[in-house]
Amino acid sequence: MSKPTVRKGGRPSKPTDEKRTHVVTIKLNNAEYSDLLERSKTAGVKMAEYVRHGAFRLTIVSRLSGIEQEIAKGILNLSSDFNQAMTCFHQLKLRSAANKLAAVVDKMFDILKKLRPNKDTEYVCKNT
Repeated sequence: MSKPTVRKGGRPSKPTDEKRTHVVTIKLNNAEYSDLLERSKTAGVKMAEYVRHGAFRLTIVSRLSGIEQEIAKGILNLSSDFNQAMTCFHQLKLRSAANKLAAVVDKMFDILKKLRPNKDTEYVCKNT
């Protein structure tokens, strides 16, 4: 009689190129930790997987340089002037001039969005 084959239980081993061997440690305060724990539970994944996903799926966009900040402030300061000009064009029934001015304003705001997609944060994270 032949000897029965003994099967090893559990999950099969991963190939060596898929194994994770390096550990990265970060320090969090209580509020950050509880927020991260809650977010990972809401997403239905382990905290490590949540952090790993965030680390590799997001891109950090640098802060605006000094000159970019000055340009953005200058454009935003002109917004009230553009609004007054637009009101004047509409009152004088100059639709073509109003449309051209609206196109210029749209282009300026597109430039501002490229400079800082989300002005509420000091640095911007966007999905890639």
